[in-house]
Amino acid sequence: MANERYFNTTGFCRPEIHYMIDPLRNQKNIFDLIKKEQYFTIHAPRQTGKTTLLHELAHRLNKEGNYISVVFSVESAGYRSITEEIGNRKIIDSLYNASAGYLNKKNCPPQPEKYKKKLTLENYLIDWASSQPKPIVLLLDEIDSLYDDVLVSILRQLRNGFQIRPKRFPSTVALVGLRDVREYKTKVRPSEASLGSGSPFNIKAESILLGTWTKEEITELYSQHTKDTGQVFSKEMINRIYELTGGQPWLVNAVANEIVETKLKRDFTK
Repeated sequence: MANERYFNTTGFCRPEIHYMIDPLRNQKNIFDLIKKEQYFTIHAPRQTGKTTLLHELAHRLNKEGNYISVVFSVESAGYRSITEEIGNRKIIDSLYNASAGYLNKKNCPPQPEKYKKKLTLENYLIDWASSQPKPIVLLLDEIDSLYDDVLVSILRQLRNGFQIRPKRFPSTVALVGLRDVREYKTKVRPSEASLGSGSPFNIKAESILLGTWTKEEITELYSQHTKDTGQVFSKEMINRIYELTGGQPWLVNAVANEIVETKLKRDFTK
């Protein structure tokens, strides 16, 4: 069977090879925030579909043609001993390297190697946004992997740029991680208290928590497999899987994968 799809348990989902339900199906508020040029956060536990949502959002925005959008991870700067200067450079490099997967060459940010002066994320984003005909929607994944001064520095630079958006800075920035921005821990405070109301990212308009799946959504996912193979997940089985997993997306996929691949060895007659 050409282009055979399967239940994904590793990395983000791709519709051409994985069974998946639209990660943006219940996220009208995200599009509203983007339209209003707002900054926001998205948070949820691991393996609940955050990265899949980000990739789908960026590709959809770029395809519709009204925005320039890139998803990139800042995890390369996520260790305690890093300096602010090196942290900035690693994040800029990550953004530049990721951009080719979403944008054509004319819309990509400038090559970091061209800069002779000390480069900060703020100045880099100003140069990029100033050169583009469309507003930029920037999606930063794994934001809470950053520590201490690097984290605070990045948040402050984004806040600084907020005032000059959308012509000279990304019109929308989304910070994505395991926790809301107010819960980020930093050694800048000896007690390791959260950043709280004094957060350097206090310009966010909304914090979005991604939820688990309903029985209906699990049924929708499994029905894709039925359509492709003829193999049916009964209502009783779906109810039981929902009870066992609580609708956690990775677990829903993992249970189905275990049944189809390991237990039944892809015998679709069973």
